Parts: sequence; C-alpha cells; structure tokens
Amino acid sequence: MTVVETLLVYVVVPVVLYFAVWGWIAVRSRSGRSRNTSGDAWPYEPLFWIANPAGAAHDAAHAPADGSDARGGTGGKW
Repeated sequence: MTVVETLLVYVVVPVVLYFAVWGWIAVRSRSGRSRNTSGDAWPYEPLFWIANPAGAAHDAAHAPADGSDARGGTGGKW
C-alpha cells in the first residue's frame, strides 16, 4: 500500500463515516417532532409496576386457584 492509499483507508474513510453518522443524527433531531419538556403537563394516566398485585388490591392474574404458595420459576422464597 502506498502512503496515499493508507491515508485514504485509515483516515479519510473513518472521518467520512463519522460525519455521515453525525449528520444523520443531527437531521433527525431537528425533524420538528413534538417533545415533552419539563414544564409540560403529562397527558397520560399514571401507571406503576407492582410486583405484588395482591398488595395493591388488584387481582393477581396468575394466582393459583387453590390458594397454595406454588409459584414456579427458579424457586426460593423471599
């Protein structure tokens, strides 16, 4: 490889790829989509993940019908 070919492969090509990715990201971020800023009201109802639905007065979707403590999985009690 000559010096010019080496510079093209190891310097010019990575710089061109870097700026192509940077340009793509910059164009996407300025696309005019509406964004939620810190002062805006949240238009959705709160949704919380609860590990124990019985503790939050919700029906347990996969609770055993016989009331046993058999839950499956990897085992162990907490």
